Amino acid sequence: MTPNLASSPHRNRVVVGFSLLLVLAMLLAACGSSGNNNSTPTATHATTLRILSSPGQTNPDLFNPFFNTNQGGDYGAQGLLYEELYFTNLYTGHASPWLASSATYSTDLTQLTFKLRTDVKWNDGQPFTSADVKFTFDLMQQNPALDQNGVLPIIKSVAAPDSSTVVFTLQHADSTALFRIGDQVFIVPQHVWSTVSGDPAKFANDNKPVGTGPYILKSWSPDLITYTVNPSYWGTKPQVQTIQIPSIKDNTTAITDMVKGELDWSGIGWSPDSDSAFSAKDSQHNHTWFAASNTVMLYLNLRKVPFNNLLVRKAISAAIDRSQLPQGVAQYAVAANPTGIIIPTDNTWISSQYQSGSFESGQARVDGFYRDASGKVLSLSIDVVAGWNDWDQDVQFIVNDLNKAGIKAAMNSESGFTPYYTAITTGAYDAAISWTNSGPTPYYAYLALLDSANAAPQVAVGTNFERWDAKSSNGYSTKTDQLLQQYQATSDPNAQMQAIQGIEDIVVSQLPVIPLTVNVYWDEYTTTHFTGWPTAANPYDSGAPYTMPDEENVILHLTPAS
Repeated sequence: MTPNLASSPHRNRVVVGFSLLLVLAMLLAACGSSGNNNSTPTATHATTLRILSSPGQTNPDLFNPFFNTNQGGDYGAQGLLYEELYFTNLYTGHASPWLASSATYSTDLTQLTFKLRTDVKWNDGQPFTSADVKFTFDLMQQNPALDQNGVLPIIKSVAAPDSSTVVFTLQHADSTALFRIGDQVFIVPQHVWSTVSGDPAKFANDNKPVGTGPYILKSWSPDLITYTVNPSYWGTKPQVQTIQIPSIKDNTTAITDMVKGELDWSGIGWSPDSDSAFSAKDSQHNHTWFAASNTVMLYLNLRKVPFNNLLVRKAISAAIDRSQLPQGVAQYAVAANPTGIIIPTDNTWISSQYQSGSFESGQARVDGFYRDASGKVLSLSIDVVAGWNDWDQDVQFIVNDLNKAGIKAAMNSESGFTPYYTAITTGAYDAAISWTNSGPTPYYAYLALLDSANAAPQVAVGTNFERWDAKSSNGYSTKTDQLLQQYQATSDPNAQMQAIQGIEDIVVSQLPVIPLTVNVYWDEYTTTHFTGWPTAANPYDSGAPYTMPDEENVILHLTPAS
């Protein structure tokens, strides 16, 4: 599939807005203008970090941190220019202060207060507010619905009772969102953004974006973005003086540039052939690290007969030979665990009975196809985006397996991401291969996948593409909702573990979705010019350049090679 999982939400983004800091978050497009440059490699590459987040598109001239759809904003707007209250390491789940110096819950877990740093300035020299921020959870609404972008519409009211505190009342009771309310909430300056009228996501502040981040926009063109160090940055002083983000048309060209040394860091969909060429070019400096990111599922449309029948779902799952999927361009995607929990990252959450990772299997050659009582052939088509080579390959293997087992199957190659995503979110499909959410614990993936409120809208939200709810689950969605709420209502790790393992039992026994493989974060880098990259031995970050604002965290760890 595409290197950055298209618009797959790597996090459950919590969006808030308030007056003193004016955090405004909508997800629409905008355009603006800025300076120009070109994509010719810099002559001073030794002091310049060159990054490719993902090939295939030009830079859109949009430095609005609130434009998240398909990561459509310009690279660096989230992190290099605008920062968040807290940072969460997606690999380890560890949360650490960023623009906030601390965060504390009330004893009943209904309030979360962030104390903001006092040593921060905007890059135009204006002072940063020192007002504390308090989130109050409204316990009346137990099941918030995610919107089509995986965002929780959480603001119920905003109040500034005095000069030292801004209070939010939130529309849901997820008090164990932990610090992820501060993570992915990008802070923008009131003295710039207070003049914005209408939808803030349409604001194009492109000429000179004013943020708190470690870099300042130097120039923009469709082919190249250049950042330079913010000399007044409050945090760790960047050792990388200049950052360039070129636009590269496709994977083949990007891989060639990476092998030739024209890029330092990339998030390219990788193959074993690419890896061998890259390593062979310079084994001392050229490296990859593909940490697990999320579990890939076969989604069956539970609103359609016969996929609402558990026996049919079991037959489909049993027919799939998962051992053959991790090969060729999908070599790095290992077979999933039956619970759907990300392995090996979240192994400790998996109940002992499921640690072995074995699926029920029942592959057998049959003469003809199975039919229902009326004589109708059991058949399905599986949606996938044409050109997402690893998933295209997986779907073809699955189709072959199903046909051997007497289930008539075919691949439905969508012409692009938009028709594919429209089909799975509106329910205009039989089956589809797709992602799940990432997060510091399995709760985040399960919330998006199984919260019945996410199936309620006409357009499914989160990743509940299967439409798991009271109508389709034979009553089991009530139990998964209760277990999600059990996790939400406590900070006790044992109680949270109990809730997660209760959901595991339902996922394994009821197959709301069918786990296939585990996606990875694509992370290719060279230590020729800079060292300090995250690795399996030092996983201070998940590594991929397309996770935002994680790219800032990685860059701030880098130092020039000696």
